[in-house]
Amino acid sequence: MDEEFSSVAAIAVDRVEIGAGFITLRPAQELREGILPTSGGEEKRKVTISPCCLVDGHVFGNEVIVLPSDRRNLSTRAGEMLPGTQINGGINAFENITIGTGSVIRGGLLAGGKVTIDKAIPQSEGAPSRLIIEGAVSGKDIEIGDGVVILGPVVAQRSLKIGNAVTIRDYAISPEVTIGNGCLLGGLIAAKKIESGDFNTIASSRILLPGDQSNWSIMGDIRSPYPGCNNCPQADKLGGYDSATDLGRRLSCNYFSSINMNDVDFSVEGGACDVWTRFPIGIEEDHWILVDTESVAGEETLFTVVSNMPKNSVNMDLESNRAAIWELTSEASEEE
Repeated sequence: MDEEFSSVAAIAVDRVEIGAGFITLRPAQELREGILPTSGGEEKRKVTISPCCLVDGHVFGNEVIVLPSDRRNLSTRAGEMLPGTQINGGINAFENITIGTGSVIRGGLLAGGKVTIDKAIPQSEGAPSRLIIEGAVSGKDIEIGDGVVILGPVVAQRSLKIGNAVTIRDYAISPEVTIGNGCLLGGLIAAKKIESGDFNTIASSRILLPGDQSNWSIMGDIRSPYPGCNNCPQADKLGGYDSATDLGRRLSCNYFSSINMNDVDFSVEGGACDVWTRFPIGIEEDHWILVDTESVAGEETLFTVVSNMPKNSVNMDLESNRAAIWELTSEASEEE
């Protein structure tokens, strides 16, 4: 039997523990404000948020750690379990940020050092497992665990490592990018090195890879929703209308791949569909070279642009619109 914690003991003490160089929010606490410095030196504190807390505001510190959520009941209601940790704001740190399982961050993450996001796998049976970041993620090095959902862009100054079954609904950008299996990315820009597994999807009609193809290690084909998914043979089952919601369901199509979770990680298998479009990774005549001269250091960066967009189309506006709908798609509910 997995251990179940109660918040009874936690609410009998102070909600926040403050000491020299640190501040800790105790388990199962509700803080109706952010955790921000109010006097000189407090910006250098280590901030720790214990399991199953609510912070109604932004968090700022030298280092910020959000601990994984455990199986914890609501002391005033027998049998009702806490849903995990929620932070209604962004997290900023001079050094590192660590986000544990069972967390929902309603803002972004900005770190001067490394950002580590745990796997979306529960710590024990019945513990919260969701791990959602609603804003952008930025840091020197970024590591994202299996099953994480990020709605904003992810920008790493040095390296980006993405686990299995990760969703990044905006661009993933870094000099060095490693992608696991079964991921969905809004777009991809990798300047120096790219590694990619199987059954990955990139919504953008173009991906930017290193100019030197010897730095490519791409295990399986990468799905491009354009143009194949524009004429999806299973559209009536996934969502037959060209709305943001229905197109979003096609992006995360179970006919393309199926995702399974166990106690350790996520695994991915191919689906029944065999008519999906692949990015022409191995067809050099469909590539072109882009020279980027806009870097802060003033250095030129060579990219290989890979796309299914036709180079010579009679109606380029039509093709552009057919491709753009996938980049503008989201899983969010639409207002009627």
